[in-house]
Amino acid sequence: MQVPYNEPMKIRLEVDTNPPGAFGCEFKALLLPSPCKIRLYDVPSLFAGKIHALLCRKRTRVKGRDIYDYIFHLSRGAGVNMRHLKAKLASSKFIESGCDIDLSWLIEALEKRFQQIDFSQAKDDVRPFIKDSTQLDVWSADFLSLATRQYLKEAHLP
Repeated sequence: MQVPYNEPMKIRLEVDTNPPGAFGCEFKALLLPSPCKIRLYDVPSLFAGKIHALLCRKRTRVKGRDIYDYIFHLSRGAGVNMRHLKAKLASSKFIESGCDIDLSWLIEALEKRFQQIDFSQAKDDVRPFIKDSTQLDVWSADFLSLATRQYLKEAHLP
């Protein structure tokens, strides 16, 4: 999908003024348009946020981009910041704040969620943004469960 040069675009920006803790950050240097240093979430914390979206988004409306991004992070070998994920899940009341979660628990929770997804709806949601939509053909609960068991790992953060 290409936006014409002179077409106005709307960009929605959300700012969480009270984010759950235990996230990691990294710094990047930008050179253009003006040199600056920015602080952003590290990849394991971003992946934790994406997993939180997969697990907690309204059951009736899964977003294809959540699945696409989940697969992207898996393909990059990203670890999951489990402490941040736990904080986000507790903040959303998905788990009790004192509940312990580990990689086994997470895999089981994700596999249960994959069984609830309407994959044709998720594919339709992301299809306009994918050049080769045949890559969506493999999306299914079985595929995501297999990929999760094969590639999901916990990030070892201080």
